Amino acid sequence: MTSQRAAVFHGGRDIRVETLPIPEPGPGEVLIRVGAAGICGSDVLAFRGLGPWQHSADKPGRDGHELAGEVAALGAGVTGLTVGQRVAVEPKHLINCGGCPPCTAGRVHLCRRRGYVGDTHVTSEGFAEYDLCPAGRAHPLPDHVSLAAGAILDCYACGVHTYNLVESPPGSTAVILGAGTMGLTMGQVARSNGLKVLLTGMTRESLDLAVKAGAADEVALVGVDDVAAAAAEFTQGRGADLVVDAVAVPEVTLQQSVELVTPGGHVCVLGVYPSPPRLEPHLAYVKEVSLHWSNSYAPPEYVTALDLLASRSVNADALITHRYPLDRIVEAFVAAEEKDRSLAMKVLIQP
Repeated sequence: MTSQRAAVFHGGRDIRVETLPIPEPGPGEVLIRVGAAGICGSDVLAFRGLGPWQHSADKPGRDGHELAGEVAALGAGVTGLTVGQRVAVEPKHLINCGGCPPCTAGRVHLCRRRGYVGDTHVTSEGFAEYDLCPAGRAHPLPDHVSLAAGAILDCYACGVHTYNLVESPPGSTAVILGAGTMGLTMGQVARSNGLKVLLTGMTRESLDLAVKAGAADEVALVGVDDVAAAAAEFTQGRGADLVVDAVAVPEVTLQQSVELVTPGGHVCVLGVYPSPPRLEPHLAYVKEVSLHWSNSYAPPEYVTALDLLASRSVNADALITHRYPLDRIVEAFVAAEEKDRSLAMKVLIQP
């Protein structure tokens, strides 16, 4: 077999499953037979025509950076992996140059040429039957970890990075705004590190899932519960040591984060704002709030996420609510976009 089915993105909601050649692994590369690929929130923003990750009719492209599968072929010089081995794939858009100031400072996720190989920008293409990756970005999965769970390790790595930015000690209180995948993975990571978590969300179903999946100690339903009062009770009136904005509603959540955090506490933005957020700076000044922006993660944090998954410290399978074959990828994106209707948490494509 020399051809495969692959999703090609022609801009916005125009996604077509096309027949393309199966790529050949070059030196140091691995060909992956994709078993599962997650639809990321950034993918959904592009589907809506928002955010910086756009394809177009003039410049169609490929996507799918949350993926896991089986090794189908090895390029020259690859060792430590075998054909048929189950692996999670660290996405290619986080490849770094290794030589710029952020890289030499150990912050490779902020590389000035992140995602570039030579003059070519690369990204994982997991919404397909096959994808290529550098051998060092294929991480073997333990037998008890499903390919579906391995596919969303990227989400957990983002949570690990957010936690590492603030390093809140065990026993600290955290309020997480947003009960989507990023909110729930962040909640699981925080609780695995001994934090007490209050998580807020827009639907009772997502909050019930948060508790069931071990992502929260307590929850508050936005629009029904008084979130400020719930946070005050949860923190015994102190305010939260850490507030994570995992939903990024421009007019609401950054300002709300500053209102909920304790003086001298930390606010960390994990979500992606589709437009500039509202923030009245005076309260942040009075509280001397430390504001962090969480941008992806470094390779060791992906490994930490895998360790959490392997040790059963987090529960990824509980978050996967919808699975679609590749031919129904548009339907899958609609389910991921319309979560109030579909009650989707994490949506996977399984080619």
